[in-house]
Amino acid sequence: MTKLESSEDKSMSESQRSPLASLVLFICCVAIAASLFAAAHYLVIDLPAQKDLPAPENAKGSTSNCKVCKNNCKVDINYYTCLAICEDLECSG
Repeated sequence: MTKLESSEDKSMSESQRSPLASLVLFICCVAIAASLFAAAHYLVIDLPAQKDLPAPENAKGSTSNCKVCKNNCKVDINYYTCLAICEDLECSG
C-alpha cells in the first residue's frame, strides 16, 4: 500500500459519518439558528413594544384612585379622617 492510497482510505473514513451523527449535527445547527433568530426577534420587536406600553391607570401616582377615594368619603361619617386616609394611601404620588 502506498502512502497516497492510505491517505485516501483515511480521508474516506473521516468524511463518512453515521446517519445518526449527521442528524445530531443538523439538529444542533438548527437549534443554534433558531436561538439566534429568537434573540433578534426579541430585541427588534418584543422589547421596543414593551417599552412603549403606558402605565396602567391604577398605577402608583395615578389620580383616578384618589378621585374615587375622595368621592367615597362623602358618605363616610368621619369625612376629614377619610380624606386624610385617602391623601396618605391613594393621593400621595
